[in-house]
Amino acid sequence: MMADFDLPSDLVELKREWFAVDDHCRKLAGALPSNVAVLEGKAERDMEGEAALAEARAERLRILEQINSHPWWEEKASDRHQAWIALAKAARS
Repeated sequence: MMADFDLPSDLVELKREWFAVDDHCRKLAGALPSNVAVLEGKAERDMEGEAALAEARAERLRILEQINSHPWWEEKASDRHQAWIALAKAARS
């Protein structure tokens, strides 16, 4: 049974932002040619796409750091694993 958590709205919003940026990272990565194709000479590197992906990944990490350093974790979350599950569920609803 999952514990009930009183999740702060700013923390839920950060997790929503993280999901959006993570989705963007997946789309950017999916649009890049495979490393194998590049090595085999069947495709060329997409330097602009790689730079955009690096930027998106940096933004995703920045948001994750904000989530992890949110004071609520120390103050209220007795079971961090269950709290992460609850946070993801709240952010997706």
